[in-house]
Amino acid sequence: MYLYQMNFNKNLIFFIYTIIISINLIFCENMSEEDIKSTIESKTITYGSSLRIQNSITKYHLSSFGMNWSSGSGLQIITAVESDKEINGLFTIKEGETYPMKVNGEPVLCGDVIRLEHVATGKNLHSHDFKSFVTNSQEACAFGDNGDGDVNDNFRITCYKQNDNETITGTTEFFLQHVPTQNWLYINYKTSMYDDNNCRGCPIRGQREVSLTTKKDKQCLWKVIGGIIFSSEKEQSEPSHKRDTDADL
Repeated sequence: MYLYQMNFNKNLIFFIYTIIISINLIFCENMSEEDIKSTIESKTITYGSSLRIQNSITKYHLSSFGMNWSSGSGLQIITAVESDKEINGLFTIKEGETYPMKVNGEPVLCGDVIRLEHVATGKNLHSHDFKSFVTNSQEACAFGDNGDGDVNDNFRITCYKQNDNETITGTTEFFLQHVPTQNWLYINYKTSMYDDNNCRGCPIRGQREVSLTTKKDKQCLWKVIGGIIFSSEKEQSEPSHKRDTDADL
């Protein structure tokens, strides 16, 4: 499944992912929350996987949809939502722009430079020198066409309590540092909520602003809490009775 490398119509990819997720949600109905959490935490995070990424402090999840800002950069909006089940919360992890291509199923390592492609729209998580709408921080947005963007899509994964070149799993908390500006993706715990005071009548009320800050603290921590995860070569080589379930969560 080299979805992000193929020239499929994005609507078709969106449809395929919807079917996959629906099937796996049915499967997961027979699993407890603890079972699901344990399965994710034991998984090696791999390239080509489509991930659901949660901010560790707010517990909101990285998200986007096909709507652009009407001012400022004019690019596609990136937000964070409370729900952990939306199709708009899936991002495919791939190698950084200008970096050597990674093979699907290859483990993601602490220190890697990556891009996150929004599955539903084919645009990459992106940043630049525009100011964000609510917190006046550095704007996070989505940019590109069918996964093709530029170096402003590059983020370095800096792991919390792990060293560079160590494998990232579902237990790993990490920072995402924007390579060109060196700032950190975060959610301001106190002032990031879109509401009638700052976005009257807008469709993103109740969601949180995702932006970037110069200050690296726990508001900048993220982790993988689910998604469609390719098994690593090590997991594929293990006997079937020792492997975790193949269901994508």
